[in-house]
Amino acid sequence: MAATLTWLDLTASDRDRMRQVLDLFKEQGTVDEMGLGRLRDALSEALFPGTSTIQTRLRYVLFVPWIYRQLEARRVDSSSVSAQLRKAELELIGPLLENGRSQGVIGERARGSLARQPSSVYWTALVRWGLFLHERPQGWYHAHFTSLLHGPTAEDAADDPGIILARQPNWHPRLPDPPKAFPDEAFFDLTREEAVFLQGRIEERCAGTLLAWLARERSDAPTDGCFWDDRAATHAPAGLRDTIELSRRFSLHVEGMPLLYNLLLAERFRSEHGGGEERVEQYRQEIDEWATRELEEASFDPAELWTFAASRQLLVPPLRHFVEAWTSRLSDIGSAAIADDRTLRSLIESRECHLKGPRARLHNPARLLDWSGEVGVGRMNFRWHRVRQMLLDLHEGLAA
Repeated sequence: MAATLTWLDLTASDRDRMRQVLDLFKEQGTVDEMGLGRLRDALSEALFPGTSTIQTRLRYVLFVPWIYRQLEARRVDSSSVSAQLRKAELELIGPLLENGRSQGVIGERARGSLARQPSSVYWTALVRWGLFLHERPQGWYHAHFTSLLHGPTAEDAADDPGIILARQPNWHPRLPDPPKAFPDEAFFDLTREEAVFLQGRIEERCAGTLLAWLARERSDAPTDGCFWDDRAATHAPAGLRDTIELSRRFSLHVEGMPLLYNLLLAERFRSEHGGGEERVEQYRQEIDEWATRELEEASFDPAELWTFAASRQLLVPPLRHFVEAWTSRLSDIGSAAIADDRTLRSLIESRECHLKGPRARLHNPARLLDWSGEVGVGRMNFRWHRVRQMLLDLHEGLAA
């Protein structure tokens, strides 16, 4: 039976967080079979705050406030703001596709059936980077849209005579105005004024992060590989380089977990359904290649990882036990033994059972049939493939 979700009596903040979770299941490369996502996401946010795996182009963080300002100018009521916003965002798809540089258009294929609108995709950035001044969820903004438009009245005067409460603006006062033809004409190319504004927002609100550092460094060609190999990243301040190195080392250290998990699935599939020998050999080879790279490094010490987790108020006792058991066993055996090591195999199998219960593929024949031959493999990139494109947009705008 297909899984379903039921919306209960959630707050606007709860709903926004739930949508962010659902987005992860739609994005390739974010499948988290071993339950490492909380650590991955915490490191991603420390490096690239306000970003996500489903953001595409940087100018969306201007498109969204521009649309909202138009709705504010039309005095749209709270009861209809969501519908009017959706209409405006769907109408933006056509002009973006017509400009000849359509890569990154949200809704290019879905059109009218678009599930996640740009405003919700970029809301975290709008708040984190200080463009939306109330620092509240999108649902809260919609619920208070009418009252925010009108602001305090004369009856809302302060206690002191002659002092009147001023209405707080919704959006940053230096937010650049949209082009005159917007939204009938829309492009992803930032003007220099827009790029300077966004660079300033990121540097001010994300100071000390890799995102702010790379925004300031203005590299014209950020690496399309791993961000820790990027030239500008390698010259980051010492404290930031520590977080970069922790991300790099952690990513390599746990890369073998999903590989071993897929090997176990391939063996189980072969045993129960026959065939599939090539998949078994494929994962054995990939595990050997990974193990060679892992064992060329100094032994991984999880202590720094838990210090980082504590600094982010991230409590991970079961995950901590799992990672430390993996680390301890790797230090005890040679690279040639990893694929067949009973302790590591049992660790992976127990982890899946802990996370999924009766839906664990290694114990549920029906779920095993759902296995496509590859799930959750690959090095963690901590949102870099998305961040890289937005940095390219920023630096092209700064050079305009």
